[in-house]
Amino acid sequence: MIKQILLFSLIFTITLLAQNDKKISRERYDFLMDSLRTEKQNLLDLREILLTKIDSLLNIKTSLEEKSNSARTKQLIRKYGKKNGLRIARGQVWKGMTEKMLKDSWGKPDRITKNKEKWGLFSQWYYGTITYFFRDGKMTDWEEKK
Repeated sequence: MIKQILLFSLIFTITLLAQNDKKISRERYDFLMDSLRTEKQNLLDLREILLTKIDSLLNIKTSLEEKSNSARTKQLIRKYGKKNGLRIARGQVWKGMTEKMLKDSWGKPDRITKNKEKWGLFSQWYYGTITYFFRDGKMTDWEEKK
């Protein structure tokens, strides 16, 4: 940020001198141009350093995401057993899964509606254009609006 301010001030100085005097000395011009070239090279060097750091941080982010996904999968397997835990970790849905399983798989829905009838509790979970239907906490069906 400081380097950008210095660069801007040098350009501003050259512009101001050119507008006021219409002429600046050759020595002053050469000095300002050298300063600009040096500043440009410094900024290019800084850019390379920052790009290297960004790559390093992206590698760290990828590693952390992999560890997080692995830990999440292990936790889901402990909670639901190997077969269902792996299915939930992959984001799969199936008839008979519970509301809790769907929430662990897809996260919190956009909206939930519930209807209590004498033959059971019915709920609909909405995720964008997909609606999942539950009866007494077990998935019975789903539909996707096109």
